Amino acid sequence: MRVGIFLILLTLLAPFSYAQATTSDNRYECAPNELSFGVNNAFVRAMTDGSSDASNEWLVYMPSMCGQTEEQLRHVLELDVASVEQPNQIPGSFILHLEQSMDIRNALMAVDEVVRWSIIQPHDNQPRFIPNDPSFSSQWHLQNTGQGSGTVGEDANVTGAWDSVRGSNVLISVVDDGVDHQHNDLSPNYLDAVDWDYCGNDGNPTPSSNDGHGTSAAGVAAGIGDNNYGISGAAMDADLIGIRLIACSNTDQDEADAIGHRRDLVAVSSNSWGPSDSGKVVSGPGPLLQASLEDNMYQGRGGLGTIVTLAGGNGRNNDDNSNYDGYANSRFTIGVAAITDYGNQAWYSEDGANILVAAHSRGGAQGITTADIRGSGGYTSTDINNNFGGTSSATPLVSGVIALMLEANPSLTYRDVQHVLVHSARTNDASDNDWVTNGGGHDVNHKYGHGAIDAGLAVHIARNWTNVNPEYNWSSGEIDISQSIPDNTASGLSDSVTVDAGLLVESVEVRFDADHTFRGDLEITLTSPDGTESRLAEKHEDNNNNFNEWVFSSVLHWDESSDGVWTLEVNDRGNGDTGTWNHWELVIHGAEEIIDTDNDGLPDEDETNIHNTDPLDPDSDDDNLMDGYEIFNSSTSPIDSDTDDDLLNDGQEVLIFSTNPLQEDTDSDGLSDGTEVLVTFSNPLVFDDDGDSDGWYWFQDCNDSNPDVKPLQTELLDGIDNNCENGIDEGFKDLDSDNDRLSDWAEFHVQFTDWNNPDTDGDGMDDGDEVQVFFSDPTYTDPDDDSDGYYWFQDCDDNDSDRSPGLSEWLNGIDDDCDEDVDEDFLNTDADRDGLVDIDEYNIHMTEWQDADTDDDGLKDGYELFQGTNPLFADLDNDGDGLRWFQDCDDNNSNISPYANEIRNGIDDNCNGEIDEGLPDLNPQILIVSYSSQSAEVNRNIAITAFGNSDTETILFDFEDPLQIEISFNQATVVASSPGIYRGEVCAVTEDLFNCESIVVEFTTVQEIEVEPTIKSEPEERSTYVSQLSENIVTVVVLSIVVLLVTVLGWKRPKAPVKWEQPVTYDNNVPAAPDLSMWSK
Repeated sequence: MRVGIFLILLTLLAPFSYAQATTSDNRYECAPNELSFGVNNAFVRAMTDGSSDASNEWLVYMPSMCGQTEEQLRHVLELDVASVEQPNQIPGSFILHLEQSMDIRNALMAVDEVVRWSIIQPHDNQPRFIPNDPSFSSQWHLQNTGQGSGTVGEDANVTGAWDSVRGSNVLISVVDDGVDHQHNDLSPNYLDAVDWDYCGNDGNPTPSSNDGHGTSAAGVAAGIGDNNYGISGAAMDADLIGIRLIACSNTDQDEADAIGHRRDLVAVSSNSWGPSDSGKVVSGPGPLLQASLEDNMYQGRGGLGTIVTLAGGNGRNNDDNSNYDGYANSRFTIGVAAITDYGNQAWYSEDGANILVAAHSRGGAQGITTADIRGSGGYTSTDINNNFGGTSSATPLVSGVIALMLEANPSLTYRDVQHVLVHSARTNDASDNDWVTNGGGHDVNHKYGHGAIDAGLAVHIARNWTNVNPEYNWSSGEIDISQSIPDNTASGLSDSVTVDAGLLVESVEVRFDADHTFRGDLEITLTSPDGTESRLAEKHEDNNNNFNEWVFSSVLHWDESSDGVWTLEVNDRGNGDTGTWNHWELVIHGAEEIIDTDNDGLPDEDETNIHNTDPLDPDSDDDNLMDGYEIFNSSTSPIDSDTDDDLLNDGQEVLIFSTNPLQEDTDSDGLSDGTEVLVTFSNPLVFDDDGDSDGWYWFQDCNDSNPDVKPLQTELLDGIDNNCENGIDEGFKDLDSDNDRLSDWAEFHVQFTDWNNPDTDGDGMDDGDEVQVFFSDPTYTDPDDDSDGYYWFQDCDDNDSDRSPGLSEWLNGIDDDCDEDVDEDFLNTDADRDGLVDIDEYNIHMTEWQDADTDDDGLKDGYELFQGTNPLFADLDNDGDGLRWFQDCDDNNSNISPYANEIRNGIDDNCNGEIDEGLPDLNPQILIVSYSSQSAEVNRNIAITAFGNSDTETILFDFEDPLQIEISFNQATVVASSPGIYRGEVCAVTEDLFNCESIVVEFTTVQEIEVEPTIKSEPEERSTYVSQLSENIVTVVVLSIVVLLVTVLGWKRPKAPVKWEQPVTYDNNVPAAPDLSMWSK
């Protein structure tokens, strides 16, 4: 009875997880399995690529090191290894971190324990190129009504599925350059506790500015719909996470972790990226990513498989082919091509036998409308991108449709999803000449795979789908060719293999190895027994060498029979470059064409006749392992639920605890697996020990490396769970040993003070006062640096004793009294009574707020501002005329002022802006014209003098030729060499006014006089002298009269300037400043 109860208890407790332990000798925990075809080939490609690159990280597969220590591993390798890491994708593999970057290929080849190895190097993955085509803001890919001239109905038929499913409870992972998870169309169903950033190594995959690719892809797949905002994704109610990967360089390990991230939860991993689309790159996953992809298929989503979608590539213009992209070319991914809103191939979308379906994207009349990074960090300055495209957009559209299928039927496996897509795809662009019907009855095309995705039909088929039979794989093994490929001939080389596997084909892989100096010359075609051709490689401009163990895949033979002759044909379509076809291998994946009623992987006949299992029950012993799995995989008994009798059924050991279902004590520590899982809760995979020899095993001890930490130990205040009661420093929260009003626990964990000293920093204040009253740091001595009686936390400036809460405010632009207001006491005062508020004087006018006349010019500052003068500069009267400079138009000339009389001098004497105004009109007149003689002999001078009145400015003379004239001011001296009467004019001139009189002079011939003796002529000579004297007296009298007249009438001459002198006394009686209060507010 007790045994029965115990067994029931064990069964109930079996699903619970167990604690992880660390062995004292750090032995590696791993249970290696045989490498799969894909993982093994990824290793082989890395080992045979002919590279000599160096790296400080290397992946080695050393299954014999499982259960050994790191010291033993280092001893075997004999390399300078800094650290060793165990990746979880390939049990028995190790990542070696070297001290420096090295090429250790030869060293690894020499170590027998190293079965496989691969260099680990960072490499860049890029978002698919987004073509620069015009777009319109409508989501035609969801429902095409002909907007933008597209073909009506040419869409993904998502609306045909939305009436019943919208992707609820299906998690889509968008592996890209980040996702703006705060976007209104992405945040409602975003699971931020599950996402990850493999560039920043944290849980926040928020994209950098200009990295909008992932956000747009997320919007296409799972944008929230029916929320009256923005856009809708194909699976509008699906859960969503972002995985940030391609925003930085990454390694095989990074890619493996990213695509395999939370495969237990992720249903669809959407990947719109891959290697370069230049047409000159043949690149694929490394061993770790290959293993991760396989784990996704076989272990993801509880064993149903995490579906991985991958962009088929945008390199068609470069003659690139999706079969050269080992990511989209993998049978563990779904390769997606792009079609336009007309239904034809987008100009950038690559052909490929690996393409399963096509989906709508940019390339026709318009682009895809989807989400964008908020603000200006994305493709646009808004949070909507109307021009997304490329296979980058087609891929998340397929991911969203798969989410709808999984809501309709959550039990679909990875292969079921592929089958449903194949059966529901629509034949688009029907006139394209590449369409053929394969031997399984499916229309296939290298451009479109099985056709355009149809969400409505896919959901309908998925809802009623019966899971496909278990997968079977057939391999030809490596087939040696070792022949030169004829250079540019009509027929090259071909090789055939006969298959008798009895499979319904799903995917086909061709491992191909050839040496060639221009691999772009090669055309490689696989033909099935039904005659369906898969063009694996086509002639293009790739001048690189060789196909090194490259695996081509094809899904164009879906549902064909595997049996018959398969032929691989290799042709060289270029001149001058040659090569050798070394070997190849054909691998076929599909379901066996046999009767297996219960779908457990065993034919009904074998179940009845060989295994004694129930052909109608897939799990005859009800241990959660199918009968076929127990026979072919776990080697357990399909009719005994606990093959090794360790109280754990075979399913629990294989699926939950990873223990050996054929060994009672997997870790050989004397405790059966059932005892460790159900009783001691220890790890059945790790040898149990008492690492610190404190009498408690690790599963009893909370720290098996510290003998002072164990159950029943006295708890100390040290931040450690000393007594293993799942509490730290319990009992100290209510103690206050130093009576400083802080608990001991708070002092140790929060304040970091001495819980035995009430004043930890010795500044005279208890720790409690500092924390609870003054809010200061109790571990730091609080100073009063300026000795003003206030501590730094009370004082607003502890370096200035003139500033403290006890001081009065002063007008100085400083908060003197520490009330966070500056000069607040001077907002409405006028200390100097000059009509200006003190604070305005200080801050605005820069005047002395205690001096009414800052510039000491006798004018108050307020009056000067009212008057418009500068109160900072003295307003003077430089010429002493009783008027200041701003009243005077010339403060350097006392003869000029508003009070002076205007005189005729060309100057504004009275400062009214006018010159010589108000004076009588000018009237120049010739007053007197006098001659020294009006007649003279030739060659003798006649002097003519003219006088004008006071209005006359200039005297002008004008004579007829041929007189010779000399003019000096108002006198002209004329002389003639020929006798005659000569006329002219003399004019009085002022400005443009003239007054002229005529002038007449006569020159006569010189008369010869007979000279007589002096004695005889003496009386006559006296007579002549008297006559001349008489004439001179007359001239003198005339000139005297003229001078007298000029003196009486006045001659206009400019006044001499009067020199300004400083007056002896200065008038200080200036008007008072006006009251300006009426202008203040």
